[in-house]
Amino acid sequence: MIYWIWLTQIPFIGPVTARYLIKELGDAEEIYQADSKQLSGMPGLSARQRESIIRNHSLEKSRRIMDDCQNKNISILCWNDKRYPLRAKKPADAPVVLYYKGNIKEIDQTVGIVGARRCSQEAKKETVSLASEYAQKGIAVVSGMAKGIDSYAHTACLNAGGYTIAILGNGLDICYPSEHYKLMRCIEESGLLVSEYSPGTPPAKYNFPRRNRLISSWSDKLIVIQAGKASGALITAEYSRKYGRKVF
Repeated sequence: MIYWIWLTQIPFIGPVTARYLIKELGDAEEIYQADSKQLSGMPGLSARQRESIIRNHSLEKSRRIMDDCQNKNISILCWNDKRYPLRAKKPADAPVVLYYKGNIKEIDQTVGIVGARRCSQEAKKETVSLASEYAQKGIAVVSGMAKGIDSYAHTACLNAGGYTIAILGNGLDICYPSEHYKLMRCIEESGLLVSEYSPGTPPAKYNFPRRNRLISSWSDKLIVIQAGKASGALITAEYSRKYGRKVF
């Protein structure tokens, strides 16, 4: 597991390149063991990327992350784990490592529900109705635990006895927004919290568009409710279209 974490911490090696390396060399430990001659024979790597792999060969940071996860009850889902959902693996930019809290369940169908942070009462009622209905049908509700539509979708799903997945744009040891602490605990107990960010990663602005792509990849279809122009919900919709998922 330590080699998988190491792979995600190498500068200039993103998810697409990491998957290319896995395809060519087999797994993360094999990538770690590869020498400069092996790497130079791989046309999918740039000179900068090859140099970065060779120079960043310490496992110290990876060990710190693993220790941090253990101390904070955060589990690690690696690319080669059979529990990694196939729907989430399909996009080329799917992360090779995810951090999670809660229970990973094999779900036949998932639906993403996202939308405005500030929404009308009508939109709230529609969200609650939809999330409750999907929960009763055994369909998992996926969202981002943000204010507004996201939180209403998670809460309604839980209240209906369903399984909900919250994908965060920060480390799982941080509750953002802070007022969703109780909701976060409830999701951890009955659903699943997921992030591609290691513990201690703050909720920086640039993390959330990347988080939104995971909401799309974990959802068989996406429902967008009262999203504003240039909002995160519409970014999520664009990713869903890119990944070939239905958007409503």
